[in-house]
Amino acid sequence: MSYIKSVSISGGRFYKDPFMIKLSLQLKKISLLSLVCLLSTVPSAMAVNAPDPVSGGKFFEGRGTKAAEDYEGRAGGPVYEYGKGLQFGALHLIPQIAYNRVWENNVFYDENGRRDDWINRLDVGGNAELPFGGGQHLFAASYFNSNQWFETFDAQDYTGHVFGAGVELNYVPFSVSVDDHFRRTVDRSGTEFTTRVSREENTFHTLLEIPFSAFFLESEIFDLNEDFASAEDSRFDRNDFDFYQRAGFDVFANHQLLAEYNYKVISYGNVDDRDGNANQLMLGLRGNWTERISYQAWGGAQFRIYDEDIRPDFHGFVARGAVQYSISDVSSITLKGDRTPQESTFDDQSFYVRNRGELAWRQQIAERLFFLTRETLQYNTYSRRSLRAGEDRTRKDWVWQTGVGLEYFLPNNLTSFNLEYKFTGRESNTVNFDYDAQSFQVGVKQSF
Repeated sequence: MSYIKSVSISGGRFYKDPFMIKLSLQLKKISLLSLVCLLSTVPSAMAVNAPDPVSGGKFFEGRGTKAAEDYEGRAGGPVYEYGKGLQFGALHLIPQIAYNRVWENNVFYDENGRRDDWINRLDVGGNAELPFGGGQHLFAASYFNSNQWFETFDAQDYTGHVFGAGVELNYVPFSVSVDDHFRRTVDRSGTEFTTRVSREENTFHTLLEIPFSAFFLESEIFDLNEDFASAEDSRFDRNDFDFYQRAGFDVFANHQLLAEYNYKVISYGNVDDRDGNANQLMLGLRGNWTERISYQAWGGAQFRIYDEDIRPDFHGFVARGAVQYSISDVSSITLKGDRTPQESTFDDQSFYVRNRGELAWRQQIAERLFFLTRETLQYNTYSRRSLRAGEDRTRKDWVWQTGVGLEYFLPNNLTSFNLEYKFTGRESNTVNFDYDAQSFQVGVKQSF
């Protein structure tokens, strides 16, 4: 299977990992709906950037693994594990509903004059899964509706929608997955759009995997379309097309050497001078240090060239990596990081270089009680000097978030309660771009 996984709307979870895949099907259920998670986890300059590629291979669930895991011997059997939900013949429905009560002390992420408010959030939706071909293949679809009601600043009220559908075909010589996801949202997008910006995002993804005994080949495509609702922001409407060609080779019993080529096309629909393309080459290594510690690390160079000569290009080092320690079947620690250029919305800049690190820890502290924490730190440098606010300097930002929470499951494992605290901030060398905000959340989620 690919890295595609089910959607969860648990308010108490801080961490959805699009980068690392757990080592065993006992640790995580896999299905066809990962991009919904991918679109909502990692902050970016624009509303969303094309999701980072995730290569699993021999030591990560579902990438280039079919031959290595003796796939021929189990072909025709179920390729996924049924979870909780409603069964109608072969059709499996997984409804969910979650309510969260949130207090924020800086609703508008304002540097001066913080304004607090209580927010009510209601998320309703679910996933549907339909295996066919004797369970060898899978069709999946999802819909989630998200509502936010502000008690004081009711002009911020919003209803968002997420739709998704995909199919995964698993054959002995190869496997292929195709999925498409549409999201209408105003969620904050990270380091530049600190206000809630209404936009629509559509991501098409396909993955072809061809395994061999000691190596594998992958071809992967992401196609992202992003459209903003306001006329002021429509200049940022764009399409990102990413093609990846990847190969992996066994070098030791528990390690694998990786190579990857990425070609990117950046197209803006309403402006003429922001289009560009990029070529990226990376080498990587992944594997298991022990039965419970897995890792992967990539390093290389990207050459991003914009069509207009007056715009700065990027020619530099890029990297991504992650280490995951599975303490038990329900507890884990994950450390990951990356360095990559991101499209910018600030002062007509082309891009900024994001250097990011993240730590996530989920720990069972009692039979049904879990502790969760997630910390992120980013350092961003922009593509050129700016005269904004009368300053002549290159903008540089530190951005961080820390959060801790508790999640408690009732004995039926269908109902959970969560409690969460988060602190978010940004410190910039450019005036009027600093902020910090704190929030407290309590909520409940019901699955069926």
